[in-house]
Amino acid sequence: NAPHNTRPAGQATNLVLLLVFLGASWTTLFDAIEEELSKKKAQLILGWPDDATIVIPMTAALVIFLVGAVVAARRVAKVPTIRLVTTKQAPELMLGKGMMWHLFNSHIWSTGQDAVAVIKNELQQLLPGIKVFLDVDDLEDIGALESYIGRSQVILFFLSKGYFRSKNCLREIRSSLEKGKPIILVQEADPAKGGGSIEELRAECPAELQPAVFDQLFPLVVWMRIEEFQLVSLKMISEALLVQTPTYAGLRSLPLTIPGEVQGQNLVFAKQVVLWASPANQGARRMANELAASFPGVAVDNAAEMPERATHMLLYLCEESWSDDRLAEQVKQVREARLPIVMAHENDTERGGVPFSRFFETTPQELIAAGLYRDLAIACFSGLHRQARPALGIHSHSHSSRALQSRSMSSRARHHPRAR
Repeated sequence: NAPHNTRPAGQATNLVLLLVFLGASWTTLFDAIEEELSKKKAQLILGWPDDATIVIPMTAALVIFLVGAVVAARRVAKVPTIRLVTTKQAPELMLGKGMMWHLFNSHIWSTGQDAVAVIKNELQQLLPGIKVFLDVDDLEDIGALESYIGRSQVILFFLSKGYFRSKNCLREIRSSLEKGKPIILVQEADPAKGGGSIEELRAECPAELQPAVFDQLFPLVVWMRIEEFQLVSLKMISEALLVQTPTYAGLRSLPLTIPGEVQGQNLVFAKQVVLWASPANQGARRMANELAASFPGVAVDNAAEMPERATHMLLYLCEESWSDDRLAEQVKQVREARLPIVMAHENDTERGGVPFSRFFETTPQELIAAGLYRDLAIACFSGLHRQARPALGIHSHSHSSRALQSRSMSSRARHHPRAR
């Protein structure tokens, strides 16, 4: 399959060639009939008066399609692609001897089909020239699964509910392990899409396969559907893939970057930002200190009461939130004073992360009724995804022209369009 970002120009080119062929054929036919019979006969048979009637509209159509091809090419040129941090150049995509695909997507249709289709399409844009096996595009013989595995350089196991109960998925797993293939584990993060914890997914896996799949330190990537976080997932998949190619074999890591990504932007606030992290809000101080360390111009105040110098209140939402009655009173006070509240929703279970729906049970109902959760909370994930947080929505209250506005990032936010 051709890379996704080359298809518009290729389709325009095919249409242009078709028009040239048809125009030349019709003109030749008209001339042949005119020569053998007469111009009048040619007009009666073909339905047009002369060659110009064909040539002029065909020329106009050619110009239109050529302009379309140029526009499509310019759009493609603007699509950001993965670069090596060290050289700022695109990485080489070399296939090993006998290999046909760089990556094989192993997944179960019921809970993984949409995600792996996105992974393939996005990788084709981020890594032009990559060859990714996906059953709906490449599977010709279900009996040849082991052969497809053998001709793929790296195998991606997309871990979602039901994956380990599929006979064909188990065939792909066993074949990958028997052939000693490099493996990337990608874990679905959204419970609504079949996501589960590693412990839950491991419990679904046949006991004899558990050590081989989960205990071999294969790269583990959490799949996210929000754009900034999804780019991090795609970069992690790309790095794990590239270090298994002949060009980069032997490297333990291969730092990658994508032009315009959040981590590469210098976020600066026009005015000093002072985050109030109340001691009554367990975990808020640690989160506020993370922000202060990451973003110039952010200071933290841990006063027991609302400090006069505070420009924002940080409301950190985790398992222990609202366990201290003082927090509800402080939030009421802050709202009355019209001090902006920045909400951070912890998703890392090791830090007390819980589903957002939990807060509709633990938050005082008067705060919910007053619209506390009308604004989106910023999702905070673990690992490299944590670094992809935009500046926790502070920009929406600080009017800084250079800060990056947070985009819908709560667990209740709608999925970004690119996640389809």
